[in-house]
Amino acid sequence: MVERDEERAPYGISLTKRLVSDGGENELFRSYGIDGHGSLELVDYMGGDEMVERVATAGHGREIFLENPESHDFLHNLVASGISEPFTSVQLKFSFQSPIDTALTFVYFPEISVNEYSGRYSLMLDSALPLNHMRVASMLRSRNHTWYERASEIESLLGESRRRAVGAYKELIDVDLARELARSVLGIDNDTRYFWKVNLLSLANFVREQRKRLPSENHARSYLEQVACIAGKVAPLSWSALMEQPLKGISLTMPSDDEIVDGPLCSPSWEAKSTRRISVTTMEDILFVSREVLDHGMIQAVDYMGDDNSLAEAARTSYGVGTVTLQDNINLIMSLTRDDHTTPIEMSQNAVEMKTPVFVDPRQAGRHRTLKNHGFMGITPIGSEFYFPGDREFKYQDRLNRQGRGRDMDDEDRSVAIDNLRSAFEDELKTAMRVRELGASEELVRMAKGVDFYTRRWRTGDTHNWRHFLMLRLDPHAQMEIRAYAEHIADFQRAHTPVAYEAFETYTLKGMRISSKEIKLLQGFFDRGLDPLAERVVQVLKSYGLGEENIDHVNKLIESHKVGSFIHPDDLGDFKGVGFVIPVDRNDPSKGKKLGREGQGFQRKLKRLLGE
Repeated sequence: MVERDEERAPYGISLTKRLVSDGGENELFRSYGIDGHGSLELVDYMGGDEMVERVATAGHGREIFLENPESHDFLHNLVASGISEPFTSVQLKFSFQSPIDTALTFVYFPEISVNEYSGRYSLMLDSALPLNHMRVASMLRSRNHTWYERASEIESLLGESRRRAVGAYKELIDVDLARELARSVLGIDNDTRYFWKVNLLSLANFVREQRKRLPSENHARSYLEQVACIAGKVAPLSWSALMEQPLKGISLTMPSDDEIVDGPLCSPSWEAKSTRRISVTTMEDILFVSREVLDHGMIQAVDYMGDDNSLAEAARTSYGVGTVTLQDNINLIMSLTRDDHTTPIEMSQNAVEMKTPVFVDPRQAGRHRTLKNHGFMGITPIGSEFYFPGDREFKYQDRLNRQGRGRDMDDEDRSVAIDNLRSAFEDELKTAMRVRELGASEELVRMAKGVDFYTRRWRTGDTHNWRHFLMLRLDPHAQMEIRAYAEHIADFQRAHTPVAYEAFETYTLKGMRISSKEIKLLQGFFDRGLDPLAERVVQVLKSYGLGEENIDHVNKLIESHKVGSFIHPDDLGDFKGVGFVIPVDRNDPSKGKKLGREGQGFQRKLKRLLGE
């Protein structure tokens, strides 16, 4: 095993029966600075070249073949033969600190897992990508005799824009505007942190794609090449086999972000034709009918596949055609949903196009990695329109639900927040327009804009995975802006697979999950209510004997003893014993107690059960 420095062995050194990659061990916890800003570090890995060979040969290794090929030849042959699954046995996990602009390239690749720092919970990192003069100059569209002056002005403009944005952000935090709104004034040059886990096959595809799209001077390209270098050390022969393929491309002139994003969603470029596929009339009625969302946002359904019957047919593949009725299919879909049998629910699909603020999609919607998505030619274009919340959306940061909005802001604070937010967005737009006038590429223009500006996204998924999206994004705790889009997506789902959506509403959206803590409190409620009832029944029986004539009296007594008479949702005493009651101020016990967030959730459930 490779010797490790103590500072690069945070978990110590231990004996393992797992495959050890010498190259991987040398790279673990080695922090790489990227272009003088940001960092990248391999924090874990699994597998290596020998594991790929083992997986490919059911554990036998290359020796099972008469030719006993060399490892290099064998691994290259796997790729040439289209045998790609064994390469997924190699996993790599990285820690990034990078600008949001770089994160837009990395964290939304659908084949990876990611956990990212959240500006909805915490203060944003107080650092950003500095633009040096030569990098700006290299990104100018033309290099004439004024290039040096133009590069200097762009550098100055973006630097000053950054300082103003940071100032605006700090002032918004000072007046306690909800952080999910305050963060939106910061540009995409602001830093973020995230863990990024990927298998070797997906990583190879990602690197090939991004090398076509990212120019050599792009900051994200520097991260990409360092990731590729580390992968080549963890599994050098496998990486070589995956990457040594012919690559071809063509040159395209990209339109500006404003041309791509601004304006309405597009109509189809084809005429309606006959199809042998399943058709759903209610979906046909709404396809390519654009709906307005927020102030400048839009959404429209653009494609679908299958219907409710497709789900039922998938669940009963052994049945022949015509052996079941419509009611049988309805009951089956209800049963599938109730029992969490999800695989058949993946047999229908639909797609949408959206014009959204960047913080809605891809920044939040992109977390749903089972939903495929794409921007424009592999990038996230950012137009000239920005989202500005309505007056009633200006609220203080919620101190209990730490990622959301709390009570309404006072008039004075709201006025300060509105003026500050609008000035910040208008300043960013003015800076972006001037940077474009100076001949900068759209990549530089984009740097002046924050995540509050609009972009466009296509997104598709099967019914099961759309359900997961809706379960999270229709929740009252979800950010209002993404919830607005989710409500339209829910309408598309209802039109596409109405039975499946009814089942989803019945058992998930309008259902109720009860935790073990809540069960304990409920048991206490019933015990407290039934014990006095039992005593009263005994008294009645003793008083009147056990004759048949007393049965009606006893039944009426039991019926009149309603559950609501011994459950008091507004009494803190009913919530004690499981951690639902917390101090108002942990540093000052005299301020009393209150329900924590979990307790408030249980309180809402109780009121719903009691019909309040």
